[in-house]
Amino acid sequence: MINWPELPDCGVYLFWPEEGTDWIHPDDLSIVQGWIPSTRVFRRHSYDGVYYRLQYGVDVLRVKPTLWLKVADEGFWVGDQVEVRGLLMDREPCIATIAEMTFDRVTSRILYQLIHREMPLPNTYTSDDLIQLSSRPQLKEHEREIVLNPEQMLGKDEPGYKLEDTDEETV
Repeated sequence: MINWPELPDCGVYLFWPEEGTDWIHPDDLSIVQGWIPSTRVFRRHSYDGVYYRLQYGVDVLRVKPTLWLKVADEGFWVGDQVEVRGLLMDREPCIATIAEMTFDRVTSRILYQLIHREMPLPNTYTSDDLIQLSSRPQLKEHEREIVLNPEQMLGKDEPGYKLEDTDEETV
């Protein structure tokens, strides 16, 4: 039995994963060849039985299952608005947008390149330096609570109504 990954997850293609281009959806070939291999961090969010859908910002690529390096998801995405934490006299806090997410092989962490007032900031930042400002809607399953009240379902005077093993009156 194949142990499929739990989606969404994040990863990088540091090397070209297999010979040829059969693993790339034909419509996405030119984009993939420009972006892979690289340290760019992709979010793999769905699988249709043939292709995984990889997201990088607003761009979506389709690739067949191939070898990649899984990276811990730190909760930030390209396009998110973040606050850069101030650092004493070293760094002023500011509001910025994540423009690039790259994987640092030395520290095994994601580095974020930010844009502030339509200009790229000169440094890269880690998740420890950032505070999430964008909120993403998350759907969650609604657990329906069913409360049965026998008095409302059957009147006290109707046949079939009976309180079992209780001495207390119910209101």
